[in-house]
Amino acid sequence: MPVAKSAPKSPPAVEFIAKPTTPSISKPQPRTDNLLLPKPVVTVKPAEPPVARRSQNAERSRSSTRVAPAHGPLDSTTLLSQIASLDIEQQRKESARRRVQRVSPTDSRSAAGFYAADWARKVTRVGEMNFPDMARRLNTSAGPLLEVAIRADGGLREVRIVRSSGHTELDQAAQRIVKMAAPYPPFPSELRQETDLLRIEAPWRFDPGGRIRAR
Repeated sequence: MPVAKSAPKSPPAVEFIAKPTTPSISKPQPRTDNLLLPKPVVTVKPAEPPVARRSQNAERSRSSTRVAPAHGPLDSTTLLSQIASLDIEQQRKESARRRVQRVSPTDSRSAAGFYAADWARKVTRVGEMNFPDMARRLNTSAGPLLEVAIRADGGLREVRIVRSSGHTELDQAAQRIVKMAAPYPPFPSELRQETDLLRIEAPWRFDPGGRIRAR
């Protein structure tokens, strides 16, 4: 009799046990909200010294009080006055740079005095040859006190009235005679070593008879 075959056995069921999974731990991300941003660089200007501040304040004060010069045209009187002031200032500066010596024609003890005496003789001679008629008409022996400035080369620097005679005509006549007699002899070497400009102060007298005294 046929033997019945047994049905093949099915393989045993395999039980799968789920392995517990380890939860993934995420790494902490750096935060950016708390990062310190670079601060702007602020340059602090050093305080000025008190002296400098006072100087600047004083300069501003002076500039604020300056009066703007007038731009209007100058009249002739003002212009001439300004020119005269400039001439006087220039003469003063030149005199300061020069070696100036004052002398009287009556000084007979120095080289400057000898030169002044020669000057007086020359102007007397020229003056008597050109004696002013005004002196004869006034019939007076009055005259001005003059100061004459002579350079080392004998050139006439200036002639001015120190004291008036009281008569404008006589004052002008004396000045005119001094200018007519110029130029004068150059300074001798001895005097040139001492001075560059000689100022001779001499009183003038006009004799109605036609004589002049200038010392």
